[in-house]
Amino acid sequence: MIYYLTVTLHLVAMVLWMSPMIAVPVILMRHGPHVPKPDVVDRLRAAFRGLATPGLVLTWLFGIANAVQGGWFTEGWLHAKLVFVLALSALHGIALGRLRRLETGGAVPGLLKALPGIVLALVFGAVLLAEWKPF
Repeated sequence: MIYYLTVTLHLVAMVLWMSPMIAVPVILMRHGPHVPKPDVVDRLRAAFRGLATPGLVLTWLFGIANAVQGGWFTEGWLHAKLVFVLALSALHGIALGRLRRLETGGAVPGLLKALPGIVLALVFGAVLLAEWKPF
């Protein structure tokens, strides 16, 4: 019973984390090639920090709890999945830094434009590994 609860919480936290990582760049791109007004950028950054950052922390905590309960730390698929999750964690930090720099104006950086596609590809790989446990 506890296992199913932690799996569910892990998935909910992952959605909380990934949603702003996809939505914030899409919203920025709707404003065109130039950065929108500073108050818009500030609100987007606050949403990213307020939703994605707690989602990241909770995803890691519940993911570790799942791995402990399942005894998966020696499994190859988990090590491969961690590569995807570490890449997502690094992208989270990079995106937050790029959002901070947007407050000064200029053009939307290329990484923010590509972020939704990169995030979806990494999430797809992580979920496949977790579900199929191929090795």
